[in-house]
Amino acid sequence: MKSWIKPVTAGLLGLALVLGGAQIGSKSVSDANAAAAASSKTGTATEKGFGGDVKVSLTVEGKKITKVTIQADKETPEVGGAAAKKLQEQMLAKQNIELDGIAGASHTSAAVLAAAKAALAQTGLKPSDLQTVTTGGKVHTATADVVVVGGGTSGTAAALAAVQNGAKVIVLEKTSAMGGLLNYAMGIAGTETSLQKKAGETVTTEYLFNYLEKYNHYRSNAPLLKAVLNKSGSTIDWLQANGIGLRLSLGVNQKLHVDSPKTYHLWTNAKADFAKLHERMQKELGVDVRFNTTGQSLITDANGRVTGVTATMEDGSTLKVSAKNVILASGGFGANEEMFKEKTKVNYYNYYGWGNKGEGVKMAWAIGADEIGSGVIQIHLGDLSGTKGIFENYNGRPTFTVKDLPLFWVNKEGTRFVDEGVVYDNVLWGNAAYSAGGEYFAVIDQATVDKLTKEGSNLCGAYQVNGDGLFAQGRNDVNKLKTAPIKDLQADLETFAKDGVVAIGKTIDDLAAKTGMNAAKLKASAQTYNQAVAAKKDTLYYKDPAYLQYTIEKGPFYAIRVSGSTYGSIGGVRVNEDLQALTAEGKVISGLYAVGNDAGGLYDNSYPDVEGLTMAFAVNSGRIAGEHAASHK
Repeated sequence: MKSWIKPVTAGLLGLALVLGGAQIGSKSVSDANAAAAASSKTGTATEKGFGGDVKVSLTVEGKKITKVTIQADKETPEVGGAAAKKLQEQMLAKQNIELDGIAGASHTSAAVLAAAKAALAQTGLKPSDLQTVTTGGKVHTATADVVVVGGGTSGTAAALAAVQNGAKVIVLEKTSAMGGLLNYAMGIAGTETSLQKKAGETVTTEYLFNYLEKYNHYRSNAPLLKAVLNKSGSTIDWLQANGIGLRLSLGVNQKLHVDSPKTYHLWTNAKADFAKLHERMQKELGVDVRFNTTGQSLITDANGRVTGVTATMEDGSTLKVSAKNVILASGGFGANEEMFKEKTKVNYYNYYGWGNKGEGVKMAWAIGADEIGSGVIQIHLGDLSGTKGIFENYNGRPTFTVKDLPLFWVNKEGTRFVDEGVVYDNVLWGNAAYSAGGEYFAVIDQATVDKLTKEGSNLCGAYQVNGDGLFAQGRNDVNKLKTAPIKDLQADLETFAKDGVVAIGKTIDDLAAKTGMNAAKLKASAQTYNQAVAAKKDTLYYKDPAYLQYTIEKGPFYAIRVSGSTYGSIGGVRVNEDLQALTAEGKVISGLYAVGNDAGGLYDNSYPDVEGLTMAFAVNSGRIAGEHAASHK
């Protein structure tokens, strides 16, 4: 359920990318064309990438992009720099700025695409206004027993299970590499696994099934949930047999989960292990992976059976794959901002991910698959507002550390809204942010800044627990974890203030004016909270007295903007326990499966607080669908 961004070692050489006067089709942009030059407009915007600012300039003439300039000299040349170059080429060739990010360079990709969108807006155009690029109607064909749309977590499992059960498999992967969030996820949940039994930590399927049923208010698809949990134990062995290193986490996953059963199995070397697996799947097992190929629509026969899929290749030509079964594993629609807002009815949070624009679920819905759970999102923790990827490059910053502490939180109106101890459970923390409209303020005063700077705190940060506990081989006493003196906190708050992430007010009234909060409500909330600290008793939300340490009294005052983060959508297509797509009448759509975040019905209205559950559903649903599809050729 958690992702952990591993820092990429930056190179010493910068990279400035410029493509101008490029040819589009058979026409070249000519400076001699005075009329065209006079009608051209240029927009320029900057966004923060992995290593620093990424600057994008777009020049348009009419509805055509004629020049793209990307400056990404602070990014790692072989990773972010290469991604920027690739995106630049695609913008010109495809006349489109709403592209998929480049796998392995999510931060740079997000920065380039966000800057390109802002730059285009400056020219007065929207992405939909740009000219359509055609490829002359070229159509390619291919055949398979099983075609998997998407090569991420669930797609990897589906393809592997299908090919190992004798099926000829084609994978359509819209990015340039397989794996998706497998490259960043931390681990997978499981019950009655061999690793649990070896450690004397057996967790029964009955226990987790009942826990999740209650958490979901019995609104989950029970046959599907049971099938996934039943499979989860053997899947741990299956992954290990296929070269994926795993170990059971015996440390503290989150502070509020100290006594929780140990269900979280951590990858020991995910990037390397899955890269080797993907290579073996293609070279040894014969899985045919078509990269930079995006599924567009399903092919059906006269009886409504799905018989294949139509896709768009990198050059814009069409690929039609005839198959006995199609497995949709495209990751939901979390990277489709417009669709995300429409389906979830919430503001677009800080988001980590790329590529998943909803092609899979829309294909299924278009042929009559029932829609379920599309409003459910995987809300997860809180991050500094405006962050493009969870943990981004703010991890380790003094202000980042402060927002991880259970201090004093208020909503946009200035009203305290929760027991801040929820910071020690990622899901509850994210849900609390949701209740506040997606964004809230962590407010501290100057006395708190000074104390945290000089003394640190006997409280630990939410992710300090993970760092010192999750990866430990044994059980750590989280009560002994403390926050070291937060050096340079004052300067860091002032730096973030320049970016609008922090507001600084000499008085409460001044702070309210700068944040848009109601001054009277903010004052009342602070006064009530100060009384709770003094009495060591929170009569409003019953916060643990141990967390009641810092008052809001001495100006200036600081309001840190924190937004809920989400890993994306986790629902869409109604399925049965075999992951076959169903109509609204409960009829199986022959030949069609939906797995991972394309499949709905596992959750109620929020993501359960079980580490590794999304990954467990993705892998196990993919494996179940792959095996079933291979046996129904």
